[in-house]
Amino acid sequence: MKALSVRARLLTALALLAVAVLTVGAIAWGALSRGNDRLDRLHGETLAGVDRALTLSGNAADLATLAPYLLTLDSPYRIAQEGQAATALVDAIATGLPSGDPLRASLDDTRRAIADLVRDTSLRAGLRDRTLRLNAELAATERRLGALSARSAAPLQERQDWLTLQRIAAALLGAGRAENLIGVGEFQREYTRLVASLSATRPGSDGAELQRLRTIAEGPEGLFELRRIELARQIGAEAALVRIRQGAALVTANAATNTAAAQSVIAAERASTTTAIAVAKSTLLVVVLASAALALAAALYVSGYVTANLRAISDAMMRLAAGDRQTRLPRGAGQGDEIGKLFHAFRTFRANALRLDRSHRQMAQRTALYENMMAGISDGVAILSDQGQIVAQNQRLAPTLRIDPARLAGRPRLTDVIAEAGWKAGEAPGSLVHPTGPQAELRESPLPGGGAVVLVSDATERRQMEDRLRQIQRIEALGKVSGEVAHDFGNILSTISGSLHLMDSAPPERQGMLRQTIASAVDLGTSLTGRLLAFARRQHLAPETVDLPTLVDGIADLVGFALSDGVELVIDCQPGPLPVLVDPGQLESAILNLCLNAGQAIDGAGRITLSVRRDGDLALIEVADTGTGMTPEVLAHAMEPFFTARADGTGTGLGLAMVYGFIRQSGGDIGIESAPGKGTTVRLALPLQPVEPSRLPLLGTVLVVEDDPSDRTTALSLLAPVTDRMLVAEDATAALRHLAEPVGLIVTDLTLHGQIEGWRLAETALTRWPDARAIVVSGHLPEVQPLSTRFPGRIAMLAKPLTQDLLSSALAELFTQRIEDATIARHGL
Repeated sequence: MKALSVRARLLTALALLAVAVLTVGAIAWGALSRGNDRLDRLHGETLAGVDRALTLSGNAADLATLAPYLLTLDSPYRIAQEGQAATALVDAIATGLPSGDPLRASLDDTRRAIADLVRDTSLRAGLRDRTLRLNAELAATERRLGALSARSAAPLQERQDWLTLQRIAAALLGAGRAENLIGVGEFQREYTRLVASLSATRPGSDGAELQRLRTIAEGPEGLFELRRIELARQIGAEAALVRIRQGAALVTANAATNTAAAQSVIAAERASTTTAIAVAKSTLLVVVLASAALALAAALYVSGYVTANLRAISDAMMRLAAGDRQTRLPRGAGQGDEIGKLFHAFRTFRANALRLDRSHRQMAQRTALYENMMAGISDGVAILSDQGQIVAQNQRLAPTLRIDPARLAGRPRLTDVIAEAGWKAGEAPGSLVHPTGPQAELRESPLPGGGAVVLVSDATERRQMEDRLRQIQRIEALGKVSGEVAHDFGNILSTISGSLHLMDSAPPERQGMLRQTIASAVDLGTSLTGRLLAFARRQHLAPETVDLPTLVDGIADLVGFALSDGVELVIDCQPGPLPVLVDPGQLESAILNLCLNAGQAIDGAGRITLSVRRDGDLALIEVADTGTGMTPEVLAHAMEPFFTARADGTGTGLGLAMVYGFIRQSGGDIGIESAPGKGTTVRLALPLQPVEPSRLPLLGTVLVVEDDPSDRTTALSLLAPVTDRMLVAEDATAALRHLAEPVGLIVTDLTLHGQIEGWRLAETALTRWPDARAIVVSGHLPEVQPLSTRFPGRIAMLAKPLTQDLLSSALAELFTQRIEDATIARHGL
């Protein structure tokens, strides 16, 4: 036989209790029947009055509730519908009242108040709808005017006009949202003041925006008039509501009077009924006690079965929670009912616990693997919380950061630990530098659930290796240039050798031309030698202020020698000085590397454009070629060390990486634009240095004598800021013609067209003009200056190439007395 469920057993007990209740009801029925007869009699006498009083009270309450509800409606149809309902309540209250009853007059007034409330509320709803539409338009206009006033590129007056229009729109929006006439008046005064202010400060500025705002605000259909009418209708509706509430209060008072009369009648009957009920209570008590005994017996029967099984299940669950996985429950107990389902749930839970144990063992294995992996990483690893606290780390973190491992206890912030250890941020992103010399790199990866994983690696040896590789790269570039220049030096030597042989048999007039050819070849070789020495003069960064156009012009020949014959080199330098603080040797090496890379990217004939220009506070150096270009994959790795895309394996992969490191270390940046078949453009950006005002007075007329075009251009650009008149000569004859008039300074090359003419020109200028000064420049200056004893303090020698620093120092020495005289004159001494 199938066991009954707990539910069935409880229903059985409840059925027995229901029988007992029915028995009690039957007993009570007889006792109450007698009272019912009396109630019937009472009903005939008082129920009609009570019902009328309750009806009046209910209708009055409905009327008092419905009338305020009309004020919250926005739909005229709903307002009319609810108004009819309120009028129907008044008519219902008036039904049955005697014709002379005073309450009728109050109900007539209430009916008129309802009509006034419906009329004013309907009109106010229509006006409110128009106001809301205007408010929406004004809100959009205010946001748009606020955006226009916030444009930083617009003129200040225009932004102020837009801001004033925005405030006008805000005033109109405030008037549209005001809850009383006083608020509307305040916003109207604000609107009038702003419109008058805009008209006063900007006459004739009544543009489309202001006209549209005035159309919204002013006139019989304007916002202010709509709000006044709307709020007036609202006041009328509220007055009608007060009248309706007064009528409802009178109805309620009438109902209270009728109820009090009915209660006095009921009280008289209550006393007579109490005696009959007392007898019925005694009988019911006996029956209730019997029913309680029956319910207790049923409860003990059910609870004994349920409680025993629940205790067995709870004990088994406690043992299972304590780790006893061998706990079992009998399978046959409670089969088919709720207890059986609990037994089945316990067995399922036990099976899940066994699976969870297996998962825990697997998790422990993974944790051990994770700890072994963390311990085996050679770099320092830290796991951070959302607040940057160290929640876990490996053993290498403390040695890498060079701190005591005890400092990592207590979940400190990684940034605080790094700062306390003395680490400072390096120039490259994520780099750290210690005052004692070690360097480190910090890489951070966010975790999906918050926090991050930070890898701290010791970069000291790698940075040293990069420095050595940078030196190797520079030496490699020098080797490439030297190989190309060797051919040109061979040509120079061949010219010198051939000219010397021809001089043995040449006539005297021909020998002069041959000597000039030899001198020109010597000057060319000397110039190339000087540029090579300047190119290789440093291995570590020694920044100095350099004029970019001068540096690029100086290295142009060197780059041209290093390129193949089919590649055209175009130099495009913006006029004017572009001073930058940089190591000139490293910058020349970087430009040479970029030009060599560009030349190797060109298959056959092509063009390389080396341009220098100003972009705001930056000086830009661009090397653009017409080569094969780079694919996006190659371009993405172009800056990485040891990455090369050359198929022949000749590239080291260090060129662009070293250029990138040098430019970043110099405070600049590098960018590459390239596409297959469209060539490559490498752009170097360096911050411009502020040009200090010259301490030198104007030099008056300056004569520059130079036969080399590039050196002549350099001298002119350097002297232009300190002179008001510039004379130029390419040979001694032209220079002597210019010296017929006074000059303040002569700057002359020592050798002009193969002849040493510099000393003669300087002597002529210094002898003829007592206030003149002279500067003699050459790529190979003599050890002795022949004119220094005759003209002390008036002549100087400078080595090529000319630079701003060298020229400024020489001019300061030559014009010291003039500087002092100018200073005294400025201070009135």
